[in-house]
Amino acid sequence: MNWTLRAVRAVARLAVRRGGMLTTVQDLGRQGYGHLGVPQQGAVDSYALRWALRLAGCDLGDAALEITLLGPELEVLDACFAGLAGAELGASLNGEPWPAGESRELAPSDVISFAGPRQGFRAYLGFAGGVSGERVLHSRATDLQSRVGGQGGRALWAGDLLEVGGGGGERVEAPVATSLQRDTVRFVPGPRDGLFPDGALKSLTSGPYRVTTESNRVGMRLAGPEVPGAPGDIPSEGTPLGAIEILPSGQPIILLQGRGSVGGYPVPATVISADIPVLAQLRPGQDLRFAQVDMAAARAARREIEERLLLPLLASP
Repeated sequence: MNWTLRAVRAVARLAVRRGGMLTTVQDLGRQGYGHLGVPQQGAVDSYALRWALRLAGCDLGDAALEITLLGPELEVLDACFAGLAGAELGASLNGEPWPAGESRELAPSDVISFAGPRQGFRAYLGFAGGVSGERVLHSRATDLQSRVGGQGGRALWAGDLLEVGGGGGERVEAPVATSLQRDTVRFVPGPRDGLFPDGALKSLTSGPYRVTTESNRVGMRLAGPEVPGAPGDIPSEGTPLGAIEILPSGQPIILLQGRGSVGGYPVPATVISADIPVLAQLRPGQDLRFAQVDMAAARAARREIEERLLLPLLASP
């Protein structure tokens, strides 16, 4: 089947029975405002988000729900159509399993629930027509620090009424996994590798790092081999997505989608864009390893990700 975007804008409602651990409205973020000090925010796993939107048959600029580890319980009040992607968090529809990578037609009184994590950390639930919410600077992305976007700049709470696009769609499945699961991420040197002594980057690749419980949407804090020669604070400068900041202790933090627009810790290396979705699916307590690559390999990995997203969706003949 050649999938097509459906311009569905009728309003459907879902009642939030339980909000889950951290369920927020997210899209691809507020892009182009970093020079004004505005954080981008948006989905930590943009790969899984885009699959959820595709499965729901809506525009890639629409918003979806980002579900972290322990998912919400939602009661459908009006007919709508949804796609689920990303982590396997034990999702079900009326008690029947709903695997990530599949879409469903939803009817009034249906209940979406999550039994608990099976694999991965973040799942995304998209709806045809998108999830409604506060729109700030052309984005509905929830910014928990600034308290703007989405559901009043906060996570979903029990008792909330969520508005999404109404209408139907054709049930489809993704032909590939909608989340990237592995324990190795790749980086390229820079932008401040020159501030560190020779061999500092080898320290990053010398052994596993444990994802700590202090990690969040802003950054992933790691514990493992010390990176020597960290110069401490430097003049604040722009922070790229995936920047590996080194604290004065020699321990790294990887900056994620919720990071601020500037930072003052030195960045000897940056995780490549194709591997940000891998980071998004690692839970606290899991180990990760680093591998150094060059820019050619980073660009090739990015092309591979985009090609996977361009694959046609499967459908019954």
